[in-house]
Amino acid sequence: MRRFTLLIILALLATVPSFSQDFNLSATAGYLNINSIFKVDGQKRDLDFKSSGFFIGAQSEIALTEKIDLQPELALAINSEGDAIYIGALGSYQATEEFSVLLGPALNVILEDVVNGYQTLGIFLGFGGNYNITDKIYAQAKYHVQLNDYYNGSGGVSSKVNFLMVGVGYRIL
Repeated sequence: MRRFTLLIILALLATVPSFSQDFNLSATAGYLNINSIFKVDGQKRDLDFKSSGFFIGAQSEIALTEKIDLQPELALAINSEGDAIYIGALGSYQATEEFSVLLGPALNVILEDVVNGYQTLGIFLGFGGNYNITDKIYAQAKYHVQLNDYYNGSGGVSSKVNFLMVGVGYRIL
């Protein structure tokens, strides 16, 4: 199932250039910080599941209007808690020539085995900013808040993560 989902996403990313005349592709990499939130019966438990790592991936920018772009992204997130595939489709509003505001949905698929009662798919709302350093190089910071719950068992338990991605991109095309 995971390979099938990944193949569909890669196929979509490969066909997007044919639908848009203003398209580019970037290689991205950067720092990843994950904060786990665990609650029992609505009470937050500080289990100190903060971890850091890095991500590598690819991102494209598809111009929808003069100031609005769609930024599909596929990244591999690697950290001490486990690896995951990040799939984002954030919208970008160009506030100035160098700076853009980002907002949109993202998915996170955990690549590790999980215990019973947990699922591997996370649904997120991401927001952040993008700063063009040159025509080819940009810096980007995004924070993602999980909307669903990894735990789908009983007992009033909630298990979510929020994560920060800070990195750079290099426009290849």
